[in-house]
Amino acid sequence: MSFFSRMRGEVKIAALWGVVAVAVLCIALGGTGFLVVALFLGLLHFMPAVAAAAVTGSGTLLLAVIVAAIGAVMLRRRRRRQPSMLADFGGGLGLAARLVGLMVRKDPRKAIILSVIAGALAEYVTSERKD
Repeated sequence: MSFFSRMRGEVKIAALWGVVAVAVLCIALGGTGFLVVALFLGLLHFMPAVAAAAVTGSGTLLLAVIVAAIGAVMLRRRRRRQPSMLADFGGGLGLAARLVGLMVRKDPRKAIILSVIAGALAEYVTSERKD
């Protein structure tokens, strides 16, 4: 997977975060507005106004939390499928090391020094580290 396709995946994840946030906001503010009023007016027939308002508000907040939890699960599943970005850099670094080796064949001392530096850099970039 190339660097640009990896970045395209990161942009898609950011866009998915934005879509989930907009969906939660729409449900919390606009989408349930009419249902909240209808529920409140319906509950006024069975209980006092304070209790009807409490039931209506808590139900709306519960719906927003459920949508946010579903969005978080979707994002975690999508992020889990992505390979490591360091694997992409390792392939490019190996190619660069080969090209440098071809360019300095006329002077073996430079080739040895550059190979040692490239090998150390490749080891550093591709090594498995715990963050």
